[in-house]
This record gives sequence, structure tokens and C-alpha cells, in this order.
Amino acid sequence: MARADEARGARTCGMHSERAPEHFDVVIGGGGLAGQALARQLRRELPEARVAVIERQARPLPAAAHKVGESSVELSSNYFSVVLGLDAYLRTHHYLKNGLRFYPGGGRTLALEQRTEIGPPELAKVPSFQLDRGRLEGDLRAMNVADGVTLLEGHSVKDVTLASDGADDHLVHIEAHDGTTRTLRAGWFVDATGRRALLKTKLGLKTPSGHLANAAWWRVKGRVDVADLVPASEAWWHNRDREHNRWYSTVHFMGTGYWLWYIPLAPGPGGEAHTSIGIVVHDEFHPFDTIRSFERSLAWVAKHEPLCHAQIKDLPAEDFLCLKHYSHGSKRCFSADRWSLIGDAGVFADPFYSPGSDFIAVANSFTTELLKARLRGGDTTEMAEMADRFDRFYRKMFAATIEIYRDSGPVLGNPRVMAAKVYWDDFTYWSFLCQYFFRRIYKLPAAEHGRFEALADQFGALQRRAQLLLSQWARRAVPGEADLPRPVHVKVPTIPSILANLHLDLAREMSPDEVHAFMQEKLAWTEEVLDELVLRALAALGPAQGADLAAAVGLAEWPRRPSPERLAAQVAEGGQRRRSLSPIARDMDRSLGRMELHPQATPLPGLVELAFSAPARAVASPTPAI
Repeated sequence: MARADEARGARTCGMHSERAPEHFDVVIGGGGLAGQALARQLRRELPEARVAVIERQARPLPAAAHKVGESSVELSSNYFSVVLGLDAYLRTHHYLKNGLRFYPGGGRTLALEQRTEIGPPELAKVPSFQLDRGRLEGDLRAMNVADGVTLLEGHSVKDVTLASDGADDHLVHIEAHDGTTRTLRAGWFVDATGRRALLKTKLGLKTPSGHLANAAWWRVKGRVDVADLVPASEAWWHNRDREHNRWYSTVHFMGTGYWLWYIPLAPGPGGEAHTSIGIVVHDEFHPFDTIRSFERSLAWVAKHEPLCHAQIKDLPAEDFLCLKHYSHGSKRCFSADRWSLIGDAGVFADPFYSPGSDFIAVANSFTTELLKARLRGGDTTEMAEMADRFDRFYRKMFAATIEIYRDSGPVLGNPRVMAAKVYWDDFTYWSFLCQYFFRRIYKLPAAEHGRFEALADQFGALQRRAQLLLSQWARRAVPGEADLPRPVHVKVPTIPSILANLHLDLAREMSPDEVHAFMQEKLAWTEEVLDELVLRALAALGPAQGADLAAAVGLAEWPRRPSPERLAAQVAEGGQRRRSLSPIARDMDRSLGRMELHPQATPLPGLVELAFSAPARAVASPTPAI
């Protein structure tokens, strides 16, 4: 027992003797969320692998640690709870999340109860979590050490000498805080060094994403409750949330080119909860300089969300960090030369919708499959094909994701367009990417995986058209009664609805053939959702601005347009209209409200014909690298 304890101490404290470099099947450079999660996944799925994690910061980690990315969504929650086997732990030590909640329209002049509220009407059946990153990462370290991971805390990766021969090991050069150096041999190296991006920098793989935005965030002690911003006398508003679950949401206060978040963090061992508060601003509308310090951030909140400022101005910040142009891509993330980039060391899109942990989940799972192929007898050709396939899919996933953000600044301030965007983004996310991960489609051999990648390309093409449409629609919306915030609750997803059923389908077990048929059906539905978005935009803008929108997005070159039957249904009355509408059109009406018509938007068929005849006009928009 004494020798076992000494060995464990060497693993955790970095003790070593003078000997030849120790060999590991995989060395993970970085012990944050991505690195620790991968180590746990490898111990669960590839227990024979020798795994080392190199982490600069030694424990104990502070509660509500200075991290961003506390809010998880469905894909990453499935990864943490099912793939990593942490469901009971997450439910005990962290908060179940009440979805995403949005208050668009800007807060300079309106009370919160006068603003449009977009969000779920009740707790979701498929769970997601609000994560205290400090506690989670500290607990993962302890779990990994107990499971046999070699954790070298207080060490930094200084450099990696990549082997030129596939039979040789990489050499990972590390340094302790006291200056002591050491070299490890690694069959595979995983860069999880965060924004330092050691390997991406070394290999010249950095590439811009085309999305220019900035963030500042801090933590405060205690609970900051969105409900406290509305007087108790406004019972109609509070009665929307009879169980008082709003504050479990990731709450977004939004205006043109910005959003401010509140995220609750569960109490730790000391019994004290924290709240994460953050600001995201798009360069086009709000310079980074306006939020580059805590004092400037508070002044920014006072200007744009004064009610929030009154609530948080006297709460001391536990920490503060800001990032300029946080979004970045990479020319490659997985290589048959036996390395991969995970977490922030690879790509990062945006904190909106919390996709960071989704990318961790996918990158870690791809890396695990590559290591299985290497260690369990896969030949070099097979591994090279797998690395290329995973890298191609991952960067396409990033390219499709970045479309959600890079020109979304105008949408954030428009309640009507924002509600349509949330519907679209949820619809496509639950239809393809979540199902791809929940059903572990990435585990399929190349011959079976190809048909899913083809579907991904089709969803991606629709994504590009939809996000361009939403942005250009918001840019042309003339301020007026129809586009002002209204004191309504847009329930996304409405229960019951097609959209809510897509969410529930995440819990449905399906074979690969059934998943493929499901995705094909949802792809057809997604095309129809895009048709409805086009109609809503044209109807709201009227003939002049509608034609201008059509030219900006190139509607005349789109492969389809709303059908004559759909246009005829729009002018029908009462029950005849309802019966004439397709299930998708009815679902969007129930979720988003009836299509609102510009005074000059009739007759609708003529408006559509004019729009789809408008000559295309180039719109300046950066193209992200994939």
C-alpha cells in the first residue's frame, strides 16, 4: 500500500527520478475542462491506455473559478451526463438549467415587463446544466487521479517535438513551477492548452473565423434573480413563472449588437452560491474599449441596461476577465500524425447558445475514436482516413456554427426577428447535430458515415441562407410599432409543438438507418421553415424594403420559393386558413404568432414574385475558413 500511495503522489505532485523519458499512449497538454473531460472519457472507453495530463494550475481551485462556459446545452449535457457518466454528480452538485431566456430590444427606456420575453414555459424534459466550472474541474481531477490518470499539476508544456516517423513517440517537454524540466514520450499528443494554442501556433494553423466580437465577465456572490427586476405588483408577469424557475435559465438582456448574461452557479461546500455576469459586444456596434475594464463594463451596463446596473452595481466582483476578438478557427484540428486540438486550443465560435462545451464533446469523442483505432489494431490507412473525416466534419460544423453569430448583431435588438432566429436555431440544432451526437453516429465506419456528412452539407447550406436572411431582415426593419418590444411571452418551444417534439426526440433511441430517415424528414421540414422565414420577412418589410432584402440575399438564385398553395392559404380566413396551412406553418404561427403584414404587403403572391425576381446584389460579409 505504501508503494501504491507513493506512486499516486508522484502522479499528482510531479515527483520524478532521473530516468529515461516515461512513455504514455496519450499526453494531454492542459487540464481544464476539455483536458480533464477527455482523460475521463479515455479511462472509461479505452482503459488500457496510459494517460497523462499536464496542468499549470495546482489544486485547490477556487469555487466559481475564473472560467467562461458555465452554461451547457443539450449536446454537451449528454456528453457530461451519459458519455462521462456524471449524471448523478451533476444533479447533486450543479443546477439543472431552465433553458435559454431572452429579453431583446434594449433596456434603456423600457421596464423589463414591457419587453418581449423569449424562452421555454417550463423545465425541459431533456436536461441541461448550469456548471460551476471551478468545482467541476477540481472534481474531475480527483476522479481522474482515482481512475489511474497521471496528473502532473504545477507543470506547463513548454514545447512538443512531433515525431516525423509514425513509429516514434512525440517528445513533450514540460517545466515545473520551480524551473525543473522533464520530457515525456507520447504516442499521441492532445493540445488542450486553451487560448495559448501551443500546437496551432507552432504549426501555423491559426485562421480567423470572420466573427468580430468581444466579451467581459465576472462573478459575484449570491443569487442575482431576474424576477427582482419586476415589481411584485406586476402579477401578470410573475404568473408566467408560477414555480419561480426563470432564474435557473441563462438570461440574456439584449439590444442591437450586444447581450448581457446572468448565469446562476450552485452553492459549493461552503454553502454560498454565485452568479456569473457577462457582456458580449459586436465590433460593428460597440468597441472593445467600452468594456475592457470592470469599471468600464459597469458604466456600459448603466448606459445600455440601467435596471441591471441598479441591481448589480454594488456587488463586489470576485474576478474579472475580458477578451478581444475571442472567436477563432483552425486550418486543422485532427491529424493522422497523431495529434489533435480540443477546446479553445482548436476553435471557438461564441458564448451565445453556449456551443463551447459542444465542441469539447465532439472533439474529445473524435480523439477517443482515433486513439481506439491506433491502440486496438487499426492500420495506418484506416487511421489516416478517420482523421481526415473527423477533421473535415469538425471544421464544417464550426463553419456552420459561426454563421449563427458573425452577422447577428442587428438581430439581437429586434424582438420579432430574434424570436424567428431562436425558432430556426433550435429547429436545426435538434434536428441534426444533437441527433448526430446523441446516437453516436461518429462511431460508424466511413462507408456508413458518408451519408450523414452529406446531410450535414445540406443542413449547412440552409444555415447560410437562413442566417443571412435574418441579419438582412433585421437591418431593414423600420422602427415602428411592429418591431418594438411587446409585453408578451414568446414560448420557444411552445408545448406541445413540432419544435417541442424535436426536443423530446433527443431521448428516443434509434438505429443509424432510423436516424438517417429522421434527419431526411427534418431536412425537408427545415426547408419549409426557411420558406416561412422568407414570407415573414417579406410580409413585414413590404414591397420596397422586401425587394431590397431579396437582392441582398440573392432570393432569385435560391433553389426554391414558397409554394402557390402556401400563398393561397395565407389569405384564407378562420378555419379554412388553419386547415390549409401545413403543420410547419401552423407550428410557427403558434410559436411566433401570426405573420404580421406591412400595410403595402398585399397581395402577398405579387410581393413574393417581385422579391424572387430582384437581381442579386453582393453583400459584404467575411467568409470563415473551414
